[in-house]
Amino acid sequence: MLTPANSVLIVMDMQERLVSAMPDEPRSASVDNVIRLVQGARILGVPLIVTEQYPAGLGTTIEPVNQALAEFPVAPMRIAKVDFNACADPRFVEALAAAWPAAARESTGRRSIVLCGMDTHICVYQTARALAADHDVHVPFDATCSRRQDDSRVALRLLERSGVAVTTTETVLFELLGRAGSPEFKTISKLVR
Repeated sequence: MLTPANSVLIVMDMQERLVSAMPDEPRSASVDNVIRLVQGARILGVPLIVTEQYPAGLGTTIEPVNQALAEFPVAPMRIAKVDFNACADPRFVEALAAAWPAAARESTGRRSIVLCGMDTHICVYQTARALAADHDVHVPFDATCSRRQDDSRVALRLLERSGVAVTTTETVLFELLGRAGSPEFKTISKLVR
């Protein structure tokens, strides 16, 4: 079960040249949903890590996502990487360990990760599979994208077979929320309309 106390959001490689290479419709939907997840993480107090794959070649995180990230009271951790599997980068592993709230670090239970971004079949796929060995990993399919839909579909099926929960943005947000009737519920409800 996703809860703000046991979860971390990873926004993977939402960079200028990578995002612009995606087909219009899935790109637009995935960017919108990544922004919703970032806003939901801020509202619910879920820690967040941002990765950028080879920023010298692919550019930095796109401005709409940066604007959502700028609303956090403390800037989220950013990791520049060259490995497709972010877990191969010691800085990412350290950032992930440091991102958990103290209660989650002290708990003996499994921690949860929500992973969104690009490319579904490369960095998202390799990182999610690696993380699934020790964490409950949730990949909202509508907040990921690949240049070819077949690549994305196959990667998502393989992730499910690896024990990753392939889900949706709205499912993640409402699972993190847990219940209705709070000010956070009203704000989250507006995000998904």
